[in-house]
Amino acid sequence: MFNGTANIIKPPGISSFALIKHLRWMLDERKAGHTGTLDPAAAGVMGVCFGKATKTIPFLDDSIKTYICEMKLGMQTDTFDLEGEVIKEDLNWNKLEDQEIRDVLISFTGKQKQVPPMYSAVHYQGQRLYKLARKGIVVEREAREINIFSLKIIKIELPIIRFKVKVSRGSYIRSLVRDIGQELGSAAVLSFLLRTQSGPFKIEDAVTVEDIEKFGTKILLEAHQPLDLPKYTVKDSSLFRAENGNYLLDKDFIEEKLHLEIGDYFLCFSEDNRFLSINKYLIKDDYLVYQAVKVFI
Repeated sequence: MFNGTANIIKPPGISSFALIKHLRWMLDERKAGHTGTLDPAAAGVMGVCFGKATKTIPFLDDSIKTYICEMKLGMQTDTFDLEGEVIKEDLNWNKLEDQEIRDVLISFTGKQKQVPPMYSAVHYQGQRLYKLARKGIVVEREAREINIFSLKIIKIELPIIRFKVKVSRGSYIRSLVRDIGQELGSAAVLSFLLRTQSGPFKIEDAVTVEDIEKFGTKILLEAHQPLDLPKYTVKDSSLFRAENGNYLLDKDFIEEKLHLEIGDYFLCFSEDNRFLSINKYLIKDDYLVYQAVKVFI
């Protein structure tokens, strides 16, 4: 088993799960996990962790995602993208002016409630919504709070609108496109989606399936690299305790002071720079300690 994380560009036309299965086969690694899926038709960055690196997934901050999107006015499908069946068509977009479009799109920035699409991985009474949708079952979905941090129009070429958007985790771009279309008085569908950032994973640093096929595990990030956490070093004299996941004290570190608040997580390294564990600063039996929560030895 090896430990590492791939910041990979998922190509369009393959599901996230199929891509992970292919990577596992390619790298001959049984254990793998993702940090956020993409629809089969979408492309873009996706973090995939292998081996012990899967332990880092809960600590990867994916609260911000950015996309380059293309929407087409005048039609709507049951999936809100081009993969579904057309359920509505109109020519209302013919009446729209560029400034009206810009005003509507910008009005979608900020915190808001969004109803997830039926074709999504959201759970409903123990089942995924998309499984119900495939059976023709439509259920009431609870609106969730999301945040559209920014939305910038790239080009308006009706019936096509291209824009870049930065959103919070849990935001559905297909639903955003549907809602924008409704506000413009027309049907709308997502016609193209490229994710350019998912938390620490950015497209400018990403690799392709072909890169991994060529270079194998050499191209993977080390397990700790995508983690945005402080780094502290355990003394050699306390290494045995650290490797076995025992709690540590101030005297066990080479740093004179660990700048942490109660509840903070940090990365624990050996003096020869081996990644040992993710630790948490907490109170245990009335003592302030640094407790290992995930060990990577």
